[in-house]
Amino acid sequence: MRDSYLIYILACSFAIGLFSILLSLTNNKIMKHDVSMWRTSLMPIVFTLSVVFAISAFVYMAYVGGFFIKQQQHEFLTFQKLGMSKFTIIVIGFLQTFIIQVIAWVLGIIEALIFQKFFGMLLLYLMHVRSNFTMYLRLVSLTTLLQIAGYAILVFSIMNAFRTYRIVRTKKSKARKVNFWMRIPAGTLGILLFTTAIAVTISMFANFENFGYQSYGDRIIMQIIYIFFAFFFGTYLIYFGFLPVLLTVLQKIKRISYSGLNMFSFKYLKNRMKHNTSVLWFVTELSTLALMLLTVCYFGYQLIYDNYHAEYPFALTANSDTADDVRNIINDSKTQVKKEYHSNIKITLVSTLDTSGHILVQRPASFMSYSEYMKLPDKIRQNNPYINPHQFMRIGFGNNETFGFSEEKVEWHVKNAKKIVTRKNGSSFPYGGGMYAGSLMIVPDAYYHKLSTKATDTFYGWYFKHGDKLSKKQVKKLDRLRNAYMISVNAKSNLNDSEFTIKKYSSMDQSPNNYIQSGFVRQESAKRHLNQIVGFFIFMIAIFSIALLIALGSVLTLRILLRDDHEWRQLKTLKKIGVSNQEIRGIVRSENALTFIIPLVFALMQSYALILLADNGWNSLKYEFMWIFAGYVILYGIIGIITYLISWRSVKRRIN
Repeated sequence: MRDSYLIYILACSFAIGLFSILLSLTNNKIMKHDVSMWRTSLMPIVFTLSVVFAISAFVYMAYVGGFFIKQQQHEFLTFQKLGMSKFTIIVIGFLQTFIIQVIAWVLGIIEALIFQKFFGMLLLYLMHVRSNFTMYLRLVSLTTLLQIAGYAILVFSIMNAFRTYRIVRTKKSKARKVNFWMRIPAGTLGILLFTTAIAVTISMFANFENFGYQSYGDRIIMQIIYIFFAFFFGTYLIYFGFLPVLLTVLQKIKRISYSGLNMFSFKYLKNRMKHNTSVLWFVTELSTLALMLLTVCYFGYQLIYDNYHAEYPFALTANSDTADDVRNIINDSKTQVKKEYHSNIKITLVSTLDTSGHILVQRPASFMSYSEYMKLPDKIRQNNPYINPHQFMRIGFGNNETFGFSEEKVEWHVKNAKKIVTRKNGSSFPYGGGMYAGSLMIVPDAYYHKLSTKATDTFYGWYFKHGDKLSKKQVKKLDRLRNAYMISVNAKSNLNDSEFTIKKYSSMDQSPNNYIQSGFVRQESAKRHLNQIVGFFIFMIAIFSIALLIALGSVLTLRILLRDDHEWRQLKTLKKIGVSNQEIRGIVRSENALTFIIPLVFALMQSYALILLADNGWNSLKYEFMWIFAGYVILYGIIGIITYLISWRSVKRRIN
């Protein structure tokens, strides 16, 4: 009991400490001053996440706090038989919870005050912000925290007082025992739901590969709803029906029930697993959710970085109109140029399908020869499909594009030139997507030279040693060159009759037929924002992941450690009838292993099937999921081993 209280207090104080730290970060002066995005974007997110964290912690503390009252059921009933009044017993339950919660809140607030600077410095480090974090907890925030603590302590104490009342009340509703034969159809239905969910998932992916997402989109919503429903309820029915039936059948088989454990030992183990049905299901579903969120967040992190490198392949890029001015600004700064590249392009009109795939739209497009493309650095080309000198490749962006490779068929009607049909699609623009008014087509040299157009341009790219060293004054001067010119399209019914003109950029002329050509694209400004956003979300994901891991691990640990008087008597009876300490230790080890392994197995199957639904077909999540699940298993394994050691020490002390 002492170990259980200690684990519960530490888990609660950890959650309270993290909540206090999140609350203090929202109004921290250093974050507001040194992080440019804090006031506008990140502070509201921190506040929202702190509210979500508080609600989750409240549910955890209320749910797990009931374990202790339930575990003392026989003690309270014994007090009642000895003549203690119901009111006194209820007050005991109330005060017991009140004291535990006060200790947890005091420890949590102390932890927040001690570790606030550490977490703040960690956040600034992940966001690549060079600043010294200062501890800061406003009086308003501290008052709010103490008010929340007061209300929470009172609510939890009243809840456990009510639970105590339900134990000692005179008129009790009879506990309904579930018939063994009712569990068989329930377990069968659970297995059926679970297997059909896996089958539907496999079927969906087969159809995605054959017909694509758009043509198969009619039934996808209903099937996804069914998959979530089948996994959610199927898992519970398996725990409720199939697992007890399986253990009962194994109990009847002497070769198994007598293998290292006698029949009474196996019966004790079976009853313990049946009592933990709801906890196992609860941990399974939350573990599934955690694995899904971690994998998708990691995938999103990779996607953001891939998109960033596609948008900003050079430290600085410019077109022919602004290249000389940009070069002069670079020379006037302390920036060291590592290498400079340039490529010639042609601009003409093309007719392509819009995002709906049904309407032809005329728009400008850029063309680069194969020879010019191959002169670019390998790291720019490696994110696009391989092409030979005679192939075409479209590099595009928009709602119908994917990040990475795609084999979608592309048809371009080019003004006064041969039609282009290709299945080579990339998303990594040479010189960055911001430098192009539309899509880019890499074409064979012969096609490029034959392409007649009145508009040509040259793009320049610079690599720097240790980033650019532009001053704020130079950056402001550079900003004046942001928009080089505009391409105005005058579309006709026949593409060859359509015209486009190059004119000076005007902020007043925002016609949908006007396309803006950027004068330059700078990596450093985007890099700073990217580092701040990515670092911030890594910090938040890490906090929530650790908190969830501790919460779920402590739920299983407490469920294993907390045994009522009847279960303790069973263990003592096993000892009296001659079961050795080694065999009882085997019971504890088996219970511990099953309690931790079963949720992991079901969580793995569910989360992997559901993660496949988030896979876009070109960017596989398999490797990310394998690494995350391996880490999850290792951490849970460590918690399981610690739980086993604590549980066996407690059992050994009680039975000897």
